[in-house]
Amino acid sequence: MRLFSRLRSTHVDMADFMVLTAIFLSAAYWGLEALINLFSPEEISFYRELFGPKVGDMGMRIIVLCLFLIFGSHVQFTINNRKRAEQALRESEEKYRTILESIEEGYYEVDAEGQFTFVNDSTSRILGQPKAELLQMSLHQFLADQSDRTLTSTFSQCRRTGRPVKAFDCELRRDEAVLHIEGSASPLHSRTREWIGFRGMLRDRTEKKRLEMELLESSRKLQQARAATILGLAKLAEYRDEGTGTHLERIREYARLLAEKMAQIPHYREQIDQGFIEDIYQSAILHDIGKVGIPDTVLLKPGELTDEEFEIIKCHTIFGGDAITSIQAQIEGRSFLNIGREIAYNHHEKWDGSGYPRGLHGADIPLAARIVAVADVYDALTTKRFYKEAFSHAKAMQIISGLRGTHFDPEVVDAFMVLEAQLNRVREEKLRHEKKVIPAATGCQQRFQQASGM
Repeated sequence: MRLFSRLRSTHVDMADFMVLTAIFLSAAYWGLEALINLFSPEEISFYRELFGPKVGDMGMRIIVLCLFLIFGSHVQFTINNRKRAEQALRESEEKYRTILESIEEGYYEVDAEGQFTFVNDSTSRILGQPKAELLQMSLHQFLADQSDRTLTSTFSQCRRTGRPVKAFDCELRRDEAVLHIEGSASPLHSRTREWIGFRGMLRDRTEKKRLEMELLESSRKLQQARAATILGLAKLAEYRDEGTGTHLERIREYARLLAEKMAQIPHYREQIDQGFIEDIYQSAILHDIGKVGIPDTVLLKPGELTDEEFEIIKCHTIFGGDAITSIQAQIEGRSFLNIGREIAYNHHEKWDGSGYPRGLHGADIPLAARIVAVADVYDALTTKRFYKEAFSHAKAMQIISGLRGTHFDPEVVDAFMVLEAQLNRVREEKLRHEKKVIPAATGCQQRFQQASGM
């Protein structure tokens, strides 16, 4: 008994157990026969009665009996195992179906043509159709044209690669509504591993999409409000110098065009990305913000400045850069003001090192400042100021070309020349707009200058 207990405790299967039983019974019989023959050479009647007249056949009978026992136990063991496996499969399928019916996401199974073969309650809810009716319909019926092509392409990819596509976006039509759906798809196989269609999940992202669009719209409006506020504040400084025209609007358009063109130069592609272009567009208007700190007697003087007065004018770069630096100190993370500060400090630096305030040379001058320097001079040359008349576009281009490699970065000037027609078009459009909307403010500016004795 201990032997059998040990065998069972080591998880010997039923077939092995029966073989061991047969061996044990045969050994017991042979031992009994040997014992009887040892003490009684002559045949004993009860022995014959117990085991039959042909005692030699007894071993074969036991072996046959054990074989039947082994076969029977094997059959019963197999049947029991199959019943247990089928029961476990039914329980697993029931659990699987229960999980599918309880999840929030829609689950679908379709054949090779996209016809529904199974859907859960969530798919029925998402598509707005009873489950029984959906099983007579195709998934393609609910898709807009572009989304139908997306689904077809996704199914083809699954079929070709044998691997699932974890996420794709599509739009489903439900009555008059359009639903934004995030779906997944994977090949569906039969129990014989034969491909029979596709299955996947459908997640209704309509509400999430709406909130995202609202957030994007809110962000866009916030950006517009920020840009308008910055432009308005920058214009306050311009009232004291350039007047109330579209100088700042022109400057930022020129800077954007130049930055986009220079982004095409191989060694600038990493430095000038879309973020750089957006930042220079937003911050170029702050280049002269420091002029608010320059006295009117110097800033609005119509005649030539003395050396001392020019030194005072130079301070507007420091005033502007310091002001932006102090604002930056109150802001967490990177902002467009990083480039704004570089421009304010350095837009009067020159390529040959003769500029101010620090006399920077060549590539030591920040790229944004080198770009705005050309844009600023072009606008100053082509517009009328209270101390000068406007030059023509052609004359301004000639002057800027002549300053290539001395006053200006040669590569910026080269880009400027390529953009000549676009820059002139922007200039003309902004000046036409200026004449239409700002005549009254210009009159106020003139009266201010007269009151200041200028």
